[in-house]
Amino acid sequence: MIKLFRKIRQNLLVENKTGKYFKYAIGEIILVVIGILIALQINNWNQSRNQSKKELLLLSNLKNDIKEDIIILKQQDSIFLVFQNNGAIGIELFNLAKTVKDIDSVAKLVPEGLWNELYINNNTYNEMINSGNMYTMQNKALQKLITRYYLNAEANKNYIKEANNLQDYLYNRVSDINPFKLLTSQFNNIQVNVKLADTTWINDQNSSTYLAVANFLKSNQEVNNIYRRSVYRRNKEKAEILLKDITKELEIRTK
Repeated sequence: MIKLFRKIRQNLLVENKTGKYFKYAIGEIILVVIGILIALQINNWNQSRNQSKKELLLLSNLKNDIKEDIIILKQQDSIFLVFQNNGAIGIELFNLAKTVKDIDSVAKLVPEGLWNELYINNNTYNEMINSGNMYTMQNKALQKLITRYYLNAEANKNYIKEANNLQDYLYNRVSDINPFKLLTSQFNNIQVNVKLADTTWINDQNSSTYLAVANFLKSNQEVNNIYRRSVYRRNKEKAEILLKDITKELEIRTK
């Protein structure tokens, strides 16, 4: 094609048709520019199509992540519902406790060390942020909802960590609770004579140990169980709403 154009220009020059030569040259330039614009348009279209495919794949992966979030949040809520019910019984039993056996029963109902953190699968979200795909989403309203969901989840993670730190402090850092921990750890050890342990605090509601245990049990119920479950439920509700929005977007764009 280039050789053909060159031959035409040469013939026009040989025939001394300068005017036609310049007109032809201008026309050729216009054709080249049009060709470049078409090529750019095709390239942009290909890039847009590839970007759209990538976005749909990420949204599909994000949908699976959120489904996993919902399942785990339901499981955690069910687990801590049991802890909440046991905690209520444990507090009632502690208020009525008279013997070492009663205290041991309280410890079994309200075990320490079960302060799970909030788990949210943010792998796809992080990939979308790091790759820049989050900021090029077609549906800006959905983009805001996704961002809000994960920012809210991150804030709730920090709240749960604070709750865990509080429970850890009350159980492992407050020395007044040590007689309770020692008593319950020794109760089922046949090599230890529980009668030698300090049990006077059990029937003394003004003792520092009794008050420390009561404070721990109350905080465990209100913060570790009731509050934590409210966080799980709120996150589950937000996840379910976002899941519907993402599903709708995928359905519209894959028709």
